[in-house]
Amino acid sequence: MAAASSFIYIYMEENISQFERPEVVIPAVIKVTELAHLLDKPVTEVIHYLLKNGLLVTLNDNIDFDTASIVADDFGFQAKSGGEDTATADATEEAAGELVPRAPVVTIMGHVDHGKTSLLDYIRKTKVAEKESGGITQHMGSYQVECRGKKITFLDTPGHEAFGSIRAQGTKVTDIVILVVAADEGVKPQTIEAIDLTKAANVPVVVAVTKIDRPGANIEKVKQELAQQNILTEEWGGKIPLVSVSAKTGEGVDQLLELVCLTADLAELKAPVTGLAKGIIIEAQQDIKVGQSATVIVKSGILKIADAFVAGSVYGKVRAMYDHAGKRIERAIPSMPVRVIGFMDPPQVGEMLVVTTDEKTARQLAASRKVAAGRKLTGGKADFGALVEQMKSRQGGNLNVVLKADVQGSLQAITGALANLKTNRGGAINIINEGIGNISESDVLTAQGGDAFVVGFKVGTLPGAAKMAKKENTNILSYDIIYNLTDDLSKLLVEAGGWERIETIEATGKVLKVFMSTAKSKIIGVKVTKGEAKKDYLFRVYREEEKIGEGAIKKIQSVAEEVASAASGDFGFMVDINFKIKEGDRVDFVRVENVQSQLIK
Repeated sequence: MAAASSFIYIYMEENISQFERPEVVIPAVIKVTELAHLLDKPVTEVIHYLLKNGLLVTLNDNIDFDTASIVADDFGFQAKSGGEDTATADATEEAAGELVPRAPVVTIMGHVDHGKTSLLDYIRKTKVAEKESGGITQHMGSYQVECRGKKITFLDTPGHEAFGSIRAQGTKVTDIVILVVAADEGVKPQTIEAIDLTKAANVPVVVAVTKIDRPGANIEKVKQELAQQNILTEEWGGKIPLVSVSAKTGEGVDQLLELVCLTADLAELKAPVTGLAKGIIIEAQQDIKVGQSATVIVKSGILKIADAFVAGSVYGKVRAMYDHAGKRIERAIPSMPVRVIGFMDPPQVGEMLVVTTDEKTARQLAASRKVAAGRKLTGGKADFGALVEQMKSRQGGNLNVVLKADVQGSLQAITGALANLKTNRGGAINIINEGIGNISESDVLTAQGGDAFVVGFKVGTLPGAAKMAKKENTNILSYDIIYNLTDDLSKLLVEAGGWERIETIEATGKVLKVFMSTAKSKIIGVKVTKGEAKKDYLFRVYREEEKIGEGAIKKIQSVAEEVASAASGDFGFMVDINFKIKEGDRVDFVRVENVQSQLIK
């Protein structure tokens, strides 16, 4: 008892500081002098610490929250985020002022080979080329068309991957989804995946039924299958519009665009045009002539030539901009897709491009984010592999996780996705605690107490938490893409569900004679009376309805010839068994399957 008390005392003495550390609220971007004031430390001491960690700063330079939280942690404080990672007023000024109408941004999704690309190609070739002199001269990840005198922005990246990678950053770029379903095939797995993504993004849907001229086309069947996925079209008493289209003849395309315009009008989409601009990177390119560039859809403000910007840990200055038709422009308004040239390094798809007051600020923010990223605990395959092995040995039950995310939008999207993960054995993911911000010691302690592990999305792990996790053998998994997170947790949940042994009697027979018998194996003549016996089946023996033993079949012979199976006749079986067999014993040939648990929809 005394030894136990000593252990507890020593443990608490070593870790007491982690529970009593004062909390400081740090904004998304903070000056070095302001951070020093918050921590009650000389500014020279803070600068010296940053220099040791590879960040050259002066007292008036800006650093982001990730970097500041690491400084705070190492100085004995617990950092709490004071806002999303956008900017402070002096660094990136939130766009404000009067809201003005903007064009809707539309993504086309659906099952593979259901006509997404063909539909986009038709719209681009007929609705863009006829409006723009010379048409599109280069590929860009987005373009605009006109409908009823209004613009519509299409993402020219059909499919779920681009949509998901942008959603994974906690940002919303799509306003309306066109769900493409082939009339001859109906709802397929990727259609359901697109529906799930759309629901998670909480955006309106317009259904486009393609391939209406194909044999077997059945639009009513499509409506019924959509209804089973809670996509109720107007004809089925719902509010979701549906239109039949043909990418070959153009039938229904004008009606589809009008439905998109009507849906956009109902949504009353607006954006501010004052203040410093923001945009979402939807595609990154590298050109040997101009260097790094990216396709950006402007979210707010007006993006202009010579604007300095930061996008994640990459900074730059707008040296040139081109619209979707390849025309060089000076300004880009909200919802407008533009190709921006001037990135110092390749940006990541889905990152928010944020204009800063000057190039120095952009450079500082990018540098501080790189330093913070270097200090993050990334989880990695080693942690995931260890968890897989743990789940295999566990064989049953739910997965308990502590979930941390960068922003509320990401947290909601992830919790919604995880709530849908269940196995046919009743397994599910139980989020025992969730929150916004970096992974802290309290998260590790919560996981430890709840037989759980920690999952982080686009957040760092504070050094103290990393040390505690290592000491207490608590796993931390970190992700930057939601798909990877849900895929890994799906695999862990399936492993935790274990394997079920399923036995099926495929054939029966009667022992005619024992030709050879040793301690470990026997050659037995058997008359197969029903079904078909195969080499990989189990040889199970009964005497007067009492099971006396079983063994693996090593060989099957018909007369002098070895065969793969035996059906209706006399055969010789070499079997690995160590018990006595008599003439007249009944034999069951049993197919054994070990079936792993499966995810259910």
